[in-house]
Amino acid sequence: MEYPYQPADRATVLRYLGATGWTPDASTAALLDRAESCLEKAASPRGVWRVLPDGALDLTNSGEDLARHLQGCGGVVLMAATLGGGVDALLRRLELSDIALCTAVDATASAAIEKTCDAVEADARAWAADRGLYLTGRYSPGYGDCPLSLQQTLCLALDTPRAMGLTVTPQQLLAPRKSVTAILGAADHPVTGTRAGCGRCLLRETCAYLKRGTTCAT
Repeated sequence: MEYPYQPADRATVLRYLGATGWTPDASTAALLDRAESCLEKAASPRGVWRVLPDGALDLTNSGEDLARHLQGCGGVVLMAATLGGGVDALLRRLELSDIALCTAVDATASAAIEKTCDAVEADARAWAADRGLYLTGRYSPGYGDCPLSLQQTLCLALDTPRAMGLTVTPQQLLAPRKSVTAILGAADHPVTGTRAGCGRCLLRETCAYLKRGTTCAT
């Protein structure tokens, strides 16, 4: 399903640039505005979601953190979102011509894909609310001890190659790059799920947030 492009949250863009709490000067603000304009022209946001009953998806080797997140749920909602291959092409061009703009577009795209994820999740939540169901927050492969290999499972279940041109590389990364897969628990009673702590995260050794003394949740 196609979704309208939604401008990235500027505070989130600055967080991806490692400048949380900083007020951009005029030249930086102009650069970020230009990045937003370039991204909007290149992006083609798409998303898909699907409901599965409990046990329909094999999550045996998907980590204790995801199991805890889904505890008490009688089903799951799978979702995927992407900004499309045009953003990858834009970034490749800018890598060769304007590295400052490339960096700004990359951070803006990372923030913008979250907006698309929010829109996809909102559709799933509306469906659930109509049926008296409750959903946890979304949980993506790579969080906590959940392996990136779950990307392939989710993409196969959602048929993302045909639905939105989203595939998984041999390194278990998503292509196009600015894409996300996630899983939410569904239950007939209020559920919130749990967030994985930094101590169990698979990316803790290379995490840019931890190196700056923050986390991805702040």
